Amino acid sequence: MTTNTITRNKRNYLAENLTVNTWEDIETYYNELSSRSIENKDDLLKWISDRSETDAVVDEEYRWRYIRQTCDTENNEYTKAYEDFIQTITPKWMSVTNELNKKIAASPFVKELDQQRFFIYLRNLKTQLQIFREENIPLAQQTQLKAQEYGTIIGAMTIEHEGKEYTLPQASVFLQNENRELRKTIFEKTNNRRLQDREKLNQLFSELVQIRHQIALNAGFENFRDYMFAELGRFDYDVEACEQFHETIKTEVIPLVKKILEKRKAQLKVETLFPYDLDVDPENLPALKPFTTQEELVEKSVACLNNSDIFFAECISIMNNMKYLDLNSRKGKAPGGYNMTLPEIGVPFIFMNAAGTHRDVETMVHEAGHAVHSFLMRKLPYNFDQDISSETAELASMSMELMTFDGLNAFYNEADKDRAIQTHLEGIISMLPWIALIDKFQHWIYTHPQHTSEERENKWLELHKELTSGEVEWTGYEDFRKTMWHRQLHLFEVPFYYIEYGIAQLGAIAVWRNYRQNKEKAISDYKNALSLGYTKTIPQIYAAAGVEFNFSKEYVRELVNFLKGEIK
Repeated sequence: MTTNTITRNKRNYLAENLTVNTWEDIETYYNELSSRSIENKDDLLKWISDRSETDAVVDEEYRWRYIRQTCDTENNEYTKAYEDFIQTITPKWMSVTNELNKKIAASPFVKELDQQRFFIYLRNLKTQLQIFREENIPLAQQTQLKAQEYGTIIGAMTIEHEGKEYTLPQASVFLQNENRELRKTIFEKTNNRRLQDREKLNQLFSELVQIRHQIALNAGFENFRDYMFAELGRFDYDVEACEQFHETIKTEVIPLVKKILEKRKAQLKVETLFPYDLDVDPENLPALKPFTTQEELVEKSVACLNNSDIFFAECISIMNNMKYLDLNSRKGKAPGGYNMTLPEIGVPFIFMNAAGTHRDVETMVHEAGHAVHSFLMRKLPYNFDQDISSETAELASMSMELMTFDGLNAFYNEADKDRAIQTHLEGIISMLPWIALIDKFQHWIYTHPQHTSEERENKWLELHKELTSGEVEWTGYEDFRKTMWHRQLHLFEVPFYYIEYGIAQLGAIAVWRNYRQNKEKAISDYKNALSLGYTKTIPQIYAAAGVEFNFSKEYVRELVNFLKGEIK
């Protein structure tokens, strides 16, 4: 892959110049698919291919509208276009999707398909048929629009410091400053700003919980948690496995977190560790400053990725040439970061809120892992082959974070590179309990749907105490602590998409362990696994990457011990 840009493949079914502005632009094609006669296996394969192409075009239009409105939440034209898709295209698309699913399920020629090749597709299709309810379409619309409100609320948050206005991602840079009083000031300003919208966010979330609960009831489930396990296609693990994950993290990881924080307290020479002491360098060295502009971040990221594999670097170069990167934080931009796969062209878009920190470097290579995954799936024949599970998607991104350690020379001298690696490894250990916490919190939320905002905040506090080491002092910041979960956009926008990070992190640690032993083989296995898209089960994909799909206590202990050996 040496080209500077990529164009989409020639269409076989849809008109080459078709653009989906309204439902009417695509309706004729879906009507033809609905009425087309399927007389044999070849007809069925052609029908599957044509449907896949149609879905990819509609899906890509939706994704571009989502991208534009997150890049500029204050642009009314972008917001209106996004909302218009949800209100006028999504309901009809969901209905016709169900009808087409029924058509293929009823075809006698399904049994003649290669059952191994189409196993994942048919398994997912069967589940979607089981949970689909027409009355849930308007409810799904509501959740999408309300989730968009979250991005608008957070994107508008700024603080003032010494006469300048900062977005919250920009302000977070001050939390790495050696001046403790400055860190405290910024911590209090940003959290007080969040508290200004406490009731607004609590109310928004309560509304989302009720709508989601009704969706679950309509589909015949007792609660939204059980509904989402079906919706997310969690065929390879269940609720009990998640509970096992929570308990394993508590017993195997939190003791190490406690040691890391005790060491931090000693290094900082403070009697009490406050939440604003967690991001500064523990030896009170100046914060790492890996880049200043988006151009510099891209250039150095390409060099960093190239150190591992030239293909990784080429993927980001192509995206940069195509202007498929929006990396800097600014007012009016939605929070967070993502890699958005664009299914027809096969080149993804990376969105993030960089402010010049090492955390931004971690985010960039994380999203680069997702991007590489997208490029490696471009040759798969069907749109649904790229509809990957989150557990696989995050394996791609989190493995990339670790495999690019050697390339951090692009950003740092040797001493700062070592600091960055140690910070990252300690961050992995610290992040695993947070993942368990967010997941366990959601299990409680959706199995207790009638809870009040106060009960929810108190439950969060209870779980936060259970799944943290107790080294951080929160006296005086009780309200901040109770509402910490507001900053986790997944809770508002993509419910139950979070434990996947923990599962994939364990897989990524194992990939990195393999990489340390044999770089070429580990990268080859990694690429081969990602090239599968979602044509195999999650355990099979992990096996192709050379690792286990496993979160037992014994396996987690083994991986944690490996990390201990890498942390100085």
